[in-house]
Amino acid sequence: MSEYESAEFCMAEFDYVIFDFDGTVADTGEGILKSLQYSFTAMGDPEPDLSDLKKFIGPPVYYSYTTFYGVSEDKVDLYVKKYRERYSEKGIYESKVYDGMIELINALKENNIKVGIASSKPERLIYAVADYLEITDMFDAIVGVKSDNSKHSSKAGLITQAMEEMGATDKDKVLMVGDRMFDIDGAHEAGIKCCGALWGFGNEEEFRAHNAKFIVSTPLEIIKLVK
Repeated sequence: MSEYESAEFCMAEFDYVIFDFDGTVADTGEGILKSLQYSFTAMGDPEPDLSDLKKFIGPPVYYSYTTFYGVSEDKVDLYVKKYRERYSEKGIYESKVYDGMIELINALKENNIKVGIASSKPERLIYAVADYLEITDMFDAIVGVKSDNSKHSSKAGLITQAMEEMGATDKDKVLMVGDRMFDIDGAHEAGIKCCGALWGFGNEEEFRAHNAKFIVSTPLEIIKLVK
């Protein structure tokens, strides 16, 4: 078998599934990208193409501004403030749940599998979007960055906190599902298996390079992993 395994051929057993949020549970791309555009124009910069801003989705927003666009440390707070200004007012409502995700979560819960969220998004915004999408009560734990001003968030730390809140003590029984390499790397660091979600903002090449255990094309394929 190859270095990664597909859902079609591998039957692993999990009692807990932790999801990233943006690009995995919910398609929040429109609201995020338009709010990023707004932040640059509000700061007097040329408006970046939406397609170029997609790399922002996944890593912490402070990291993206400073790493991808060279925003200086002394100005990054202003960019983030402008971004969240629009996102809180409009971007939250430019979101939708990915096709098959509701069915997946219901199927997992019917099989007594606990589900949670571990995201680098501020926790208040996760709840705001989840409330708007009416999915908040479907999760046993929702973990995000506690402070809007937090410039450093460890994905592994967020995953570990979600595990604790879900009561997961056996790491072999926990699966992390995410759409970017940061989710895969965080799962490795936390000591759990990971699954790359191709319906989000990552790709198979990225997942292979970061040694994802599983790669799936649709949410419902994950059911096969937990049988």
